[in-house]
Amino acid sequence: MRKWPILVIFLLLVATCFAQATKAPNFSPDAVWIDTGEAGKKIPHSIKGYGGQVLIVEFWEYTCINCIRDFAVLKRWYAKYHQYGFEIIGVHYGEFPMGYKIENVRRAAKRFELPWPVVADLKGDIWNAYHSEAWPNRYLINPNGDIVMHIEGEGQNEEMELMIRKLLEPNHPEIAKVPLDPPENTFAPQCGRTTQETYVGDFHGRGAIANSQSYTYGAVADLHLAGEPQDGRVLLDGKWVVARDGATSESKEAKAELRYHARSVYAVLSVDNPKKPVRIDVLQDGKPLTQSEAGVDVHFDARGSFIEVSEPRMYYVIKNPDLGSHLLTLQPQEHGLALHSYTYGNNCQQDFQQL
Repeated sequence: MRKWPILVIFLLLVATCFAQATKAPNFSPDAVWIDTGEAGKKIPHSIKGYGGQVLIVEFWEYTCINCIRDFAVLKRWYAKYHQYGFEIIGVHYGEFPMGYKIENVRRAAKRFELPWPVVADLKGDIWNAYHSEAWPNRYLINPNGDIVMHIEGEGQNEEMELMIRKLLEPNHPEIAKVPLDPPENTFAPQCGRTTQETYVGDFHGRGAIANSQSYTYGAVADLHLAGEPQDGRVLLDGKWVVARDGATSESKEAKAELRYHARSVYAVLSVDNPKKPVRIDVLQDGKPLTQSEAGVDVHFDARGSFIEVSEPRMYYVIKNPDLGSHLLTLQPQEHGLALHSYTYGNNCQQDFQQL
């Protein structure tokens, strides 16, 4: 029996994979379309409707900081290549219950100024059809409707932009003159490492509450601080109701302490009654924030630094001058504040629209 060289076998396997390219699943008829694209242009609501064009189907979630940072990349590509037949469809699938309400998705698509159509995958049919498991999650589809590249999470932007150009160039050779985005790697060692995403409730078994007192999910618990939390852990003080997707304050004296290392901190927050905002006093290392430490959602008055929470979303809490380790304290001034998660940014993840 003839023995094939390893390289030949590898090339044959690659050729076989491309010969059996995966067709992009169609969009679910139960999904809700939010056509935020070009005024007066009819938006196809099927993969077939984009035949002959190059398409990115991107799964996103409106409270996800990774998705929000990724918008900057997608907007650059859309501005450069849309005129040559490049399209984007943003498929929104919720992580927290707030993400399954169409009014929240519609508001978010407008706030983030997305120039492409958005489809709200309220039942997860599209998410499951694509076997998606992350946000953001990009699927690049060629003019024949085949998935030719798939990238989970932030990064690998250069590889995907090169593939977009390769697919468009046969009909538009002038694309060769369009400048590529400059190389970037926001996860390079020099960017600094941050605390991992912190879920407050027992979301995917990753709950970060570190109180020693026992509590029952869904019931009011009177919790007390005991020392300081370790990195990525949360200590609650006062009366809280802990659930799978977060913890809700049940007293005016409640507070939450988080130890983190990062340059920026973002918190997913909501309130029982959006028409009745809840003020949260924000402290870092036991003191009110300074202007140089405050995220864009932080305000100041005679009492110090605070955030006013009304709509359910991700709030920009901290933007320090440098990456470091700190103790963050959130003190809601009314009951009914739900704290869902914290996420972080390193030194290289600062240049994006904070809308």
